[in-house]
Amino acid sequence: MDADPNAPAGIPHESVLGIRFFVGTVQEAIAQLTSIGGYIVIPSAPALIKLRYDEEYRRAMESADLAIADSGLLAVLWKLTTGRRLTNISGITYLRHLVDGGGLANGDSAFWVLASSHARNAAMEWLRAANISVDEDNCYIASQPTALRHGHALLLKIEEKRPRNIVIAMPGSGEENLALYLRDYLLYRPCIHCVGAGLGFLSGTERPIPHWAERTHLGWLIRILAQPRMFFPRIGIALGLIGMVLKYRSELPRLRQRWADL
Repeated sequence: MDADPNAPAGIPHESVLGIRFFVGTVQEAIAQLTSIGGYIVIPSAPALIKLRYDEEYRRAMESADLAIADSGLLAVLWKLTTGRRLTNISGITYLRHLVDGGGLANGDSAFWVLASSHARNAAMEWLRAANISVDEDNCYIASQPTALRHGHALLLKIEEKRPRNIVIAMPGSGEENLALYLRDYLLYRPCIHCVGAGLGFLSGTERPIPHWAERTHLGWLIRILAQPRMFFPRIGIALGLIGMVLKYRSELPRLRQRWADL
């Protein structure tokens, strides 16, 4: 396994675009977070584009205790530009292992942060089918996770319950910023898992991705076939990410004032 020579002892990683991506298996990533606590991020290619213009997102990504690369394109680009391997693990794969073989399967307590009551109900049904005990009192609906009122209310509720795990499943809604806030202001150190749309794909609130497509890193192709209007935006995202990796490699991209300046 190739790893960044500047990686902290015990945590092999590759520094890509200023983010320290874990180099290892999904089981090792879960075990690592369990041992150190804090929060893990699993950015997709569209999310990484925000490193160019979203200062709060940049800070949350730089401050993450662990990061894994959801983007197969990023892994390919890194191999081509450096010759080194970047492990590609999807949010779906990470969450599936967390539920089936990680701490949740062993009975560790969990608290779930979701975007809507519909997402909560679907998640509860899927989790119960996976033999994970969950009820409404262990869920919190944060339609705007970056809003200060949500942060304060959620902080108080989590402090009251003190779960071992906090799963934030809010695609494209600033969940990394919320994870940073919780880690820094909670009076204990839980494991905070930012899984984005991963839970929605498994529970059915997002269009399902076949297991073979997930395993072969072709989930993006299934999504484009199901929603053809995503094709051209995805091409733009891919070109943007290619340009960022070629220009900045391990460095954090220069901050631009607005998306149109990219």
